[in-house]
Amino acid sequence: MVESLYKAIAAECRSSVPELKKIYRDNIPQNMEFPCILVEIVETTARRRLSERQRIKQNFDVQYFPGDESENRRKECEKVKQEMLRRFDVISADGISFYVRSKSASIVDDVLHLMFDVTYTEYEEKEIPKMEEMNTNLETEEKDGRNMGKPE
Repeated sequence: MVESLYKAIAAECRSSVPELKKIYRDNIPQNMEFPCILVEIVETTARRRLSERQRIKQNFDVQYFPGDESENRRKECEKVKQEMLRRFDVISADGISFYVRSKSASIVDDVLHLMFDVTYTEYEEKEIPKMEEMNTNLETEEKDGRNMGKPE
C-alpha cells in the first residue's frame, strides 16, 4: 500500500510542477538536480480493527527545493505552494484513491514543506490451513471362517 501512496504522490507532484527534474524518496543524494522534491513519511500510526483489519494513518512531508537563483527562490516556492494546495485533495495510483487530509504548507530556508495525512484501511488475509484428506483402510477379519461379532 505504501508503494501505491508514493506513486500517487509522485504523480500529483509532477502534475503540480511539470518542470521537476527528480522526485526523491526518504533521502537526497549529494548531486541532486534542481528543482526537485523529497517525499518523506514523518509518522505512521496504526489502529486495530475487526477481522484482521488495521486503520493506518501516514503523515507526509513533501519538500520542494526550487531551482531559481537565490533572490527568486521564495517567490518560486510561493507559486508551487499555491498549486500544490489546490491539487492535493484526492491522489490516485494503481487503481487506488487516497483522500488527503490536514493539508498545511510552510516555507523554511527557501524550501517548501507541504504536510498532509492519508488514512486507509489494510486487510491482512491470513492463510488458514485446510484439512487434509485422510486415507483409511477398514478391513473385517474372519476367524476360523466365521464372522466376528455374530453369535453362534
